[in-house]
Amino acid sequence: MIQCPNCRQMIPDDSAFCDQCGKELMWCPECRRPKRGTSCPVCGNDLIPGRKWQAGLGEASPSPSPVISSGAEGVVEKSQKVLKLVGSGYVLTLQEGAFGRRGGIWPELSACQYVSGNHGVIGKSGGNWTIADSGSTNGTYVNGARLSAGVATPIKAGDKVRIATLDFTVQ
Repeated sequence: MIQCPNCRQMIPDDSAFCDQCGKELMWCPECRRPKRGTSCPVCGNDLIPGRKWQAGLGEASPSPSPVISSGAEGVVEKSQKVLKLVGSGYVLTLQEGAFGRRGGIWPELSACQYVSGNHGVIGKSGGNWTIADSGSTNGTYVNGARLSAGVATPIKAGDKVRIATLDFTVQ
């Protein structure tokens, strides 16, 4: 038996959907447990829908394809790295969209009372990730500077991001 991450009821451990609330479970391929959201808060892997998991398609996804570039030093292989916000007990994979306590790209934040309902937006501009505050009460910060509402600010690996009371490092 496992606990549904949505309604917290105990259900059979081979379920694709919760018998109690009816929601499709999202499974972590590494932890092999159902979780809420789109990425596992423990290991950071992308979650797999219950139907794929149950059909045996839930193995860990292959590594991203390498990017090959050529320059003065010859052909160089660089791996494409997925950026994540890591900290405050969460691992949030960067993806485009709005976030906040009411849902969006990171439903995990719904439990934090200091995150505004419509807190901010993650986007991409010219191949770079950006974060913008949506006029939240407790603010969004990058490297200690509070963001003005609606202003997309670039973020990269190593940056410190604060969403309300939650502190993260971009990795």
